[in-house]
Formats: sequence, structure tokens, C-alpha cells
Amino acid sequence: MTKNNAIDLDSLNVDELLAITENAQQLIAKKQHQNLYDAYVQFEKIAEESNSTISEILAAGEKLEKKRSIKYRNTDNNEETWTGRGRKPTWLVEALAAGRNIEDFAI
Repeated sequence: MTKNNAIDLDSLNVDELLAITENAQQLIAKKQHQNLYDAYVQFEKIAEESNSTISEILAAGEKLEKKRSIKYRNTDNNEETWTGRGRKPTWLVEALAAGRNIEDFAI
């Protein structure tokens, strides 16, 4: 907002301030929707250029993100993993209680 467009909020009454707030929230929602639409259009273009569908790209991204975010793996069962976020899985809690170090499971 430039100084020329500045509003003296102190001079407004409650109803005027509420109206400004409501208008601002509507404008924010409209701009967020437009940003999402623009991103979707770009995503469609990328999918078309890569001869893929949006669903295929999203599925591939989920698989890559899951692999990238894994920080710990159960040495007794390679399918059991943990990202290091949230509660520790039972297999890790039990191993730590048995005296193992968390670094033993780091990938």
C-alpha cells in the first residue's frame, strides 16, 4: 500500500473496520483461488510436455518424497522405516530400550 492509498484506521468506526476486514478476506480468498488456478494450469502444461498425466506425476512425487524422507530403517525388517518425525515406532522404541543406538538405524 502506498502512502497515497493509506487509510487512517483510527478514524473509522467498528462497522467500517468490519467492512474493510470482510472485503480484505474476500479479496484474499479470491487471490488464493487465482494462484491455485494458475498453478494448476502450469501443472497441466508440465504434464502435457512430459507426456504424463497429473495423477502420474503426483503418484511419482509421493513415492520419491517417501523415499527421501526416510531417515531410519529397521535392520531386522527393511520394510519398517521412520522419518524421524512424530512418535517413534514400536520397533525402534524396543531396540533403543534394549540398548541399541538410534544411529544404528540411520540411513
